[in-house]
Amino acid sequence: MKLTLSLLLSLMPLVSMSQIVDGKPLVTPSLHIGTREFSKPFTIALRFQIAPEWHLYWKNPGDAGLAPKIKWTLPDGFSASDLLFPTPHKIATETAVDYGYDNELILLATIAPPKNPTRNFTIKADLTWLVCRESCIPGDASVELNTATLSDKDLVEASSLIEQTRKKLPEPLSKRNVKLESATASAQGGKTVLTLRFIGDDANKITDFFPEEISGFVVSYSEIKVGDGTVQFALTPMNKDAKLTEVKGLVMFGEKGYELSNEVKSAETTSGLLNQNFKPGGGESLSIWLALLFAFIGGVILNVMPCVLPVISLKVMGFVEQAGSGASKSIQHGLMFAVGVLLSFWLLALVAVLLQQAGEQIGWGFQFQSPMFVVAMSVVMFVFGLNLVGVFEFSAPSVSGEVGQTLSRRDAVGSLMNGVLATTLATPCTAPFLGSALGFAFSQPPYVIFAIFTMVGLGLSTPYLILAAKPEWLKFIPKPGDWMIRFKQVMGFFLFATVVWLLSVMGGQLGAEGVVATLILLLGIGVACWVIGAFIDFSSSAQRKAIAWSVALAMAVGSYYLSFERYLNWRNIDAKAMTSAKKEGGIAWQEFSLAAIEESVASGKPVFIDFTADWCFTCKVTEQTVLETREVQEKIQSLGIVPVKADWTNRNDEITSLLKKFGRSGVPLYVVFPAGKLDEPIVLPEVITKELLIEALEKSSPALSVKK
Repeated sequence: MKLTLSLLLSLMPLVSMSQIVDGKPLVTPSLHIGTREFSKPFTIALRFQIAPEWHLYWKNPGDAGLAPKIKWTLPDGFSASDLLFPTPHKIATETAVDYGYDNELILLATIAPPKNPTRNFTIKADLTWLVCRESCIPGDASVELNTATLSDKDLVEASSLIEQTRKKLPEPLSKRNVKLESATASAQGGKTVLTLRFIGDDANKITDFFPEEISGFVVSYSEIKVGDGTVQFALTPMNKDAKLTEVKGLVMFGEKGYELSNEVKSAETTSGLLNQNFKPGGGESLSIWLALLFAFIGGVILNVMPCVLPVISLKVMGFVEQAGSGASKSIQHGLMFAVGVLLSFWLLALVAVLLQQAGEQIGWGFQFQSPMFVVAMSVVMFVFGLNLVGVFEFSAPSVSGEVGQTLSRRDAVGSLMNGVLATTLATPCTAPFLGSALGFAFSQPPYVIFAIFTMVGLGLSTPYLILAAKPEWLKFIPKPGDWMIRFKQVMGFFLFATVVWLLSVMGGQLGAEGVVATLILLLGIGVACWVIGAFIDFSSSAQRKAIAWSVALAMAVGSYYLSFERYLNWRNIDAKAMTSAKKEGGIAWQEFSLAAIEESVASGKPVFIDFTADWCFTCKVTEQTVLETREVQEKIQSLGIVPVKADWTNRNDEITSLLKKFGRSGVPLYVVFPAGKLDEPIVLPEVITKELLIEALEKSSPALSVKK
C-alpha cells in the first residue's frame, strides 16, 4: 500500500490540479513567522488548511497513507530542523488504522541563522502530501515567505498560531506520573511481539499507543492492546535479519500524547521462561512406545474424568436399549461406537497436523477456544436432549418400506454418533498419563500424532467394547419396559446439564451477551424441533412434511440471525473486553505475562501458575475443591505467593508455548516457581489435592525453605 502511494507521489505534477474539488482546493499550505529577531534560532510554522471531511497524515501514517514532505530553500548560512508534528488522532476503519489530522495541520520547525544574518530574506518550501477521504489524492505546492513584506498583524497572528500549536505538541512522558518499566521483544509464530510495561499512578490511565515507524518491520496497528499498564502488539519482520532494538511513539492519555523513546531488550535470553530446559518428567522425556502406552491408559481414564461424565448418559442409554438384544447386535453397536471415536480422533489429528504445519500454536482441546464451536456443540446437545425427552423423534424415510430395517440402520448410525459426541466432549481436559503422551505427540512428526491419537481413541472406547462383547455383565439391568421411557427422559436432562456447562464456557469467551445470544438461538431451535415433532409422523403427506420442515428451518435460521448477527454482532466483538470483568474467586489472580512471571521470580517472589480454561471441566472442579478453599487462599497470602491465572479459554500463543516447555499440550497444569529459581519449577499432576498443593507452595517459599 505505501509503495503504491509512493509511486503516486512521483506523478505529482500530473495530478496536483485534481486537488480542486467543487472549485475549492482540498489543501491550502502557507508559511508563518512570528518574529523579526533573526540573530538567534526562531520558529517557522507550516500551515495546511484542509477541506472538511478530508485528512492529512502524521509522520507515521499507519497502515496506509503518506506524511507531508518538505524540501527547504534557505538563504546561505541558514539551516532547518526536523518537522515537529502535533499529536494526531486515530483514523480507524474495518480494515486499517491510520493516524492523521482533520481541518488543519500545523507543523513547526526551528530555523538556525548564521552569525550575522540579514533582516530581509526569503524562505521557500517545496511540499508534497497525500489527502484522503474515501479515496486519496496526492498534491504538491511551493510556498514562500519574504520577511520584508511581513506586517505587524502578520507577526501577531503567526506568533499566536505558533503558541497554540506548541500546546498540541507531544510532551515528555516524564511529565506524567508513569514510567516505562520494561520494553521486551519475543518471537512468536514468525512474528515479533513487543511488550511495554509501565508503572506509576497513571499507568492504568493509558488509553492507546501510537508507534512511530519501525525500520524492517510491519506493525499490526489494529491489534495494539492496551490495559493494566501494559501495551502489546505484534510486528512482522520484512526480512530474516530484521532486529528490533528501539521503540518510539506516543503514549496516549485520552487525546494528549506523550513521547516515548526507549531501547528494546530481547526476551529470548537464557533467563527467559521459553528458553529453559525444564525436566518435569513430561512428554519430551518419553519414548514413543511409552507415549503410546500412556495414551491408551489416559484414554481409558477419560471415561471417568469430570469433563466426560455428561457423555456417560449417552453410553448408559445405549446399554439399556441393547439389554434385550443378542450378543451380535450388542457387539455391532460397540464397534460402531468405537468407529465413531476413532474417526473423530483421526479428524482431530488431521486438523492438528495441518495447523501445526501452517505454523500455528495449538494444543489439546484447541477447538473449544472457538466460540462458534461451543455454540455448535450446545445446539447438538440441546437437540439430542429434546429428542430424549420426547419433543420429537429422529426419523427417516424407508426405501424398502420396512420401518424395522430403517430403525435398525438408524441405531447403528446413532452408536457412531455417540462415539463422535463422546470424543468431542472428552477433548477439553487431560487425564493422568494423557497429558504427557499428548505433550510428546505435538512435538513429533504427523505419523506419531496420528498414532498417539489412535491409542487415545482405543483407550476411550475399550470399556464400551468390552461391555458390548460381554452382555452377560449387564444382567443387573432390568428387562425392557415402561421404565425405559422414563430413563430415556432422565438422560435427556443430563444432556441439558451439559448445555448449561457449555453456556458457562460461552460466558467465559463472549460474556453475558454471548450466553443470551446462545439462549435465543436454542429457543428458536427448540421451537423448530417442536414443530417437527408435533406436525410430522410416518403417515404425514409429503406436502405436510415440506411445510413443517420449511417452518422449522425458518425458525432455526431466523433465531441465528437475530441472536448472533443482530443482537451479538459476533463478527465485530472484542472478546477480551466482554469478559474483562470475569470473577476469579477469592485469590487475587494476576494476568498471565511471561515478562511479569520472570520479574517476580527474579525479585525473590514465588509464583504459582494455574493453567486453566473455562471449557475444562476438570479445571473447574479443581478450582472449587482445591484452589478456592480457605486453606489454600490463606497459604498463598501468608507466604507471599504471586498467583498467576494462565487462562487458555481463548487462544494465547504464549501459554501454548509455555505448556509445550513442560511437555504438555493441554490443561489443567499446575506449576510452582520457587523464589529466585526460574529453572527449578515444581510441576504438579493434573489431579491435585489441597495437601499436595500446599506442600509445593511451602517448598517454594524462601523463608520456609531456610527453616527446613
